[in-house]
Amino acid sequence: MLIPKEEYSRIQAVLPILCVDCLIIYHARCLLLKRTQEPAKGLYWFPGGRIFKGELIPSATIRKAREEVNLECNFERIISIEETIFTQQGDMQFDVHTVNVCCQLSVSNISDILLDNSHDDYIWATPDDILMLNLHPAVSSPLLKCFNTYF
Repeated sequence: MLIPKEEYSRIQAVLPILCVDCLIIYHARCLLLKRTQEPAKGLYWFPGGRIFKGELIPSATIRKAREEVNLECNFERIISIEETIFTQQGDMQFDVHTVNVCCQLSVSNISDILLDNSHDDYIWATPDDILMLNLHPAVSSPLLKCFNTYF
């Protein structure tokens, strides 16, 4: 169910938002996208976003992967629950608080990858890239958990 933008802004101003983060794995690498919008503008992050009422976590991850990067993925497992609080900056109207269910997804074909308008670059990160990229803890923590337990 889509909420009109104005109403969603009022909700976001006073409540945490429940989101999924999609750790899409391909050949022992994880897809990270460079954000073009606040919060976390200019940073590498996972594809993902809010969960709709009545939508199950696995379905939300598959939907977000399709919407943000045009990939058909398979849900594997929940890695962790993370939390972010972004202080108002740039064009943000208020602080943003999210609770993120970080989930591992697999993909067998990446030839159709296509970024949405919220991202302008992507990388397939290895475990060695995690430290070099200076990632937000809400990204590096589930990445390390995923790489340490799966590979």
